[in-house]
Amino acid sequence: MDDTVPRTDASATDGGCCAAGTDTPARKRDREATKGALLDAAKMVFAERGFDAATTRDIAGRAGVNEQLIQRYFSGKAGLLLAVVERYGREEGSGCAMPPPGDDLEEDLAAFLLHQLRHAWKCRDFTRVMLARALVDPDIANEMARTLSESRIPCLLTRLETFRAHGAIAADADLAHVAAGIATLSFGLGFLDQVVFGRCPDRVNEVVRTLAHTMAHGLAPRA
Repeated sequence: MDDTVPRTDASATDGGCCAAGTDTPARKRDREATKGALLDAAKMVFAERGFDAATTRDIAGRAGVNEQLIQRYFSGKAGLLLAVVERYGREEGSGCAMPPPGDDLEEDLAAFLLHQLRHAWKCRDFTRVMLARALVDPDIANEMARTLSESRIPCLLTRLETFRAHGAIAADADLAHVAAGIATLSFGLGFLDQVVFGRCPDRVNEVVRTLAHTMAHGLAPRA
């Protein structure tokens, strides 16, 4: 069975008796390239059509590979979506892509939240699919929770700890819980307010500014 290009050498085909133990670096690269193409295509097709309407034939055709490889590599459409979500999670350290923290805690909190708003809007179509499946697929729900706890929260926690080291945050502030709360809030503002509820962007930005001001003052050291 072909992965990415036609093969004429029978010993090079997957599953042949001569293939056992001969997984060369070139074949591994072909396999990883094929899987990557399927993941890219799946994310686009899922975002465009939703999970139920998307078909493995559509996805394989978009990737330019044999449809049967989806079953081989991902155990079907549900497994393919999970793999896309897992890769999405690995790329989700978007808060870490921001510039280093500045001198003003309030401005940095606002910048973080506004960054998440832009990120949520950019990813809105695929996020809809993830959320819908998370309600019925525990594996997707668990992967989304893992992404939040291992990506977005640590990025924010690092920024907050920098401000505490500079004296802008009280020494006894529970920053782990603060970071978890802000990360959850950023998802609510970014996806629910913007995408689901269709709130006016100016209103959402005003909410962000008010929250940043309130949180900065609440975290400040007491006189």
